[in-house]
Amino acid sequence: MIMGAAIASVAWIAFYPWAQMRRLREIDAKNVAEDGEAER
Repeated sequence: MIMGAAIASVAWIAFYPWAQMRRLREIDAKNVAEDGEAER
């Protein structure tokens, strides 16, 4: 049980920042596209 919790926490720590980074990158891409259109 402790081992399972440790594996789950390690997997979560490894996966969660990667998912956040991907989401932030998508948001940044949308903002850049919108800003570019607004400036033109």
